[in-house]
Amino acid sequence: MEVNDFYWYSRQITDQLAPKISPNHRPFVMAAAGAGAWDLALPELVGALAEEDVVITTAEKDALRELMEFRREPLTYLEQIRTSD
Repeated sequence: MEVNDFYWYSRQITDQLAPKISPNHRPFVMAAAGAGAWDLALPELVGALAEEDVVITTAEKDALRELMEFRREPLTYLEQIRTSD
């Protein structure tokens, strides 16, 4: 994955999944994403999805996994996210 692809996919998945998390986490995720601080936005989004037991699609989880692996982030919380298919 190229850096430009990382930024584009990070924006896409954040815009897609942030509405599914609670207002406790959403403002932080969106503010960090708006500032391009993906090192903060993505782990917070993944943590919120796991903590709030939000069910996402396998494709969404795979996209998050690819982004988290690109950043070399731990996948502990990602593994806890349930999928609907």
